[in-house]
Amino acid sequence: MSQHEESTSASDSEISKTSSPSSSDVEQFPKCTSDWDCHFVDKLCVSYKQEDIIRIISSEWSLFHLYEEDRLEVERCLNACDLKLNYESLEDLPPDVTTPIEKFARGWEPNQLQLRVMQAEPLLKKFLFKLDEFNYCLAQIVSENKPNTKISEWKYQCLFEKLLHLFGIYTWTQPFISTKKSQIMGRTVSSKADILCCRTDPALQRPILCICEVKKNLSDEICQLSPPRKKLRNASYQDTANTYIGEHSLWSQHIGELFVYLDKSARNEGILGITVEKTWVRVTFLKVNEPCLEKIRNMPVNRPGSVKLNDDEHPVFFYSERYNYLKQKDRKTLFKALLLIRMMQDRFEAGRGASRF
Repeated sequence: MSQHEESTSASDSEISKTSSPSSSDVEQFPKCTSDWDCHFVDKLCVSYKQEDIIRIISSEWSLFHLYEEDRLEVERCLNACDLKLNYESLEDLPPDVTTPIEKFARGWEPNQLQLRVMQAEPLLKKFLFKLDEFNYCLAQIVSENKPNTKISEWKYQCLFEKLLHLFGIYTWTQPFISTKKSQIMGRTVSSKADILCCRTDPALQRPILCICEVKKNLSDEICQLSPPRKKLRNASYQDTANTYIGEHSLWSQHIGELFVYLDKSARNEGILGITVEKTWVRVTFLKVNEPCLEKIRNMPVNRPGSVKLNDDEHPVFFYSERYNYLKQKDRKTLFKALLLIRMMQDRFEAGRGASRF
């Protein structure tokens, strides 16, 4: 073989290596959403868009069209829920501030006008009873916290679940959540949510209102363990209250989870999400139309490049700013979002008028 032929052969070999995925690439297909990264999400052509939290729920998720009287009811309930609790973080609270718990709770209990509204509004029929549970859980977490120690993420998860219950939102948590599997790019991908917010009948074919991911810092287990591990977030994301999301990798595992549960969402062609880190909360929404979803499910994993989609078929991932439910101002916005979710659920299940979907 001539020198020119040897050079051409070597060059062709290099092209073959770069244009065709190796067997090791296929073997590294992320079988669990805990292993998803931004490179894999990029293959699905996901677009990112920061959006107002209320607009995400009212205009993007929009499980059911609300009338003006519905929105007025939400505002009445919101004013009744505007309690005076106002802290930066649980770690900043000295343990003795919640003792006795009755005195602690009285410092931010509803006034008489708020009580009358709570007793009259269906959306708040469980609020007072569940507020006692939330208070007790919060006080217990603070009283048990030792100096220079971090509060367990599992305790934050429990506290957030109590917060959801204030509005009568039905939740499922482990051990009642089984591992969910779905087909992505011709392969089976598994995930297990931290909290599922469900419709009143969880036996329905599409029972899920929302997927909640609670940031956890767990040891590096193998993928097959249940639940799949949650990876540690970027330190700047943890410590900064209003960090602009510049790194899409922060969302990769959450987006994977939304894709896996998409076929169980009460909303066609989209699924609502919530991310929780300590007492900071975001609302998210993954919008995926049916033609796009079919292509994502069936594209072979060993095919080079991204999923081939038309310009109007790309999945869109919406995310809000972070809100701290310990801070009164933030909590009012977050409570409005939760009230809208609950109101849309009620109207959707009642089937009032003609549903959009």
